[in-house]
This record gives sequence, structure tokens and C-alpha cells, in this order.
Amino acid sequence: MQQQIISVHLLDQLLTAGVSQRAQGTAPLNIKVLVNFAPQSPDSAALRPIDTLALVTMLRRISREPQFGKFSLVAFNLQEQRVLYRQLGADRIDFPALGEAVQGIKPGAIDMRLLAQKHGETEFLTDLIKKEVGSSDRPDAVIFAGPKAMLDASVPDEEIKPFASGVNFPVFYVNYNLFPQAVPWKDSISRAVKLLHGAEFTVTRPRDVWFAVTEMVSRIVQSKHGRGPGSMASQ
Repeated sequence: MQQQIISVHLLDQLLTAGVSQRAQGTAPLNIKVLVNFAPQSPDSAALRPIDTLALVTMLRRISREPQFGKFSLVAFNLQEQRVLYRQLGADRIDFPALGEAVQGIKPGAIDMRLLAQKHGETEFLTDLIKKEVGSSDRPDAVIFAGPKAMLDASVPDEEIKPFASGVNFPVFYVNYNLFPQAVPWKDSISRAVKLLHGAEFTVTRPRDVWFAVTEMVSRIVQSKHGRGPGSMASQ
């Protein structure tokens, strides 16, 4: 597939896009979104414009869902093992602030401290999941989004299972994967989400995002109304 080039002007338009009118007469759903702003290819040091566009497009679709009324957002980069941006309990995603934070990613920069850690990326991901999913704020759903995270070690089961049974809201993973046939294996985030009895959606085209959000809304509403999240088999 030919790499797409996105102008800075277009990216600015995406980051400053507004949100649609919220649904009237219904309690807004409170969701937490954790986005891994990382390259599609694990061999790439830089976040390409096409990667940024795909992730921002997913966030835009989520932010424009009428039934979503409260957003907590955690943008992170697994390669750098750091949280880039955090927004808590807002009525809309602050795309301009997110855009500025993403610009702070340092492609190709190597932190010697991180190189000394044998499984640093796995430890970072494990701590992030425990903090954001196992916290006491109890959103109506947690959504992971990003490219496949093919780490050298999976998140340990014993780190997730102690609090997994207490997670009484749906957990989802929207996996951005341009070439699912080339990389069909489950990644570290996918395995962790499975331990949390979550559902996974693979996104390769814009219509996949629409389907994923529609299905997530249905499951979140069912869960909130006391019918349970239902079967969370991977899509």
C-alpha cells in the first residue's frame, strides 16, 4: 500500500475538529480511552502521518458518538514508556492539547535508562493497565486503541487476575492494523484485554471504526442496564 502523506494543515483540522450534538434525554456514558501513539510498524522509529491520522480518526469517531458524554483520555507511547497526555472527566476531548502533546514524541531518541530494563515496555504497560483499569473511578467502559504492541514479554497473568474479577464494566481494544494478514498474532494489549474478559476489534478501513463504535455502544448500554456485557469474544 502506498504511504499517504498528510499536510500539517490537514492534521491541524483533524485535531481541532468539533463534536456532534450529544443525545438528549439520556444519561451520558462515561468512558476512558487509552491510546498508544506508536508507529504501525514496530521497526519504525518515527510516528508517520498516516499512523497519526488513523489514531486521530478513531478518537474523532469516539468523541462524536452522541451517547458518550464524559471522556477521560490517556495518550501514551510504549516505545518511550511514558504518558504523553492525560485528560480526566471532560465533556469533550481536547484535540488541540492532544496534538501538542503528540508533537513531543522524540522519534529515534534512545534513553539509556530504558535500555537497561529487560522488559521495560511490558512493565510500563502492566503498570498502566493496573492504574487505569484497576482504579476506583469506575467508568462505564475502558477502550484501548492503537497499533499492535508486539512486546518481547506479555503482561503477566498474575498482575491482572487479582483485580480482573472486580472489573464490572466492558473493556475493549480497537486495534489499528493496516495489514492483518501479515501480522495475525495477538499482541500484548490483546492478551491483557482478554484477561479482563474484553472484546477486540480490528480496524483497517474507516467503516471498521464505525462498526466498532456502534458495537461498543450497544454492549456498554447493555452492561449499564444490568444485563451484563454479554459474550466478549474477539471480533
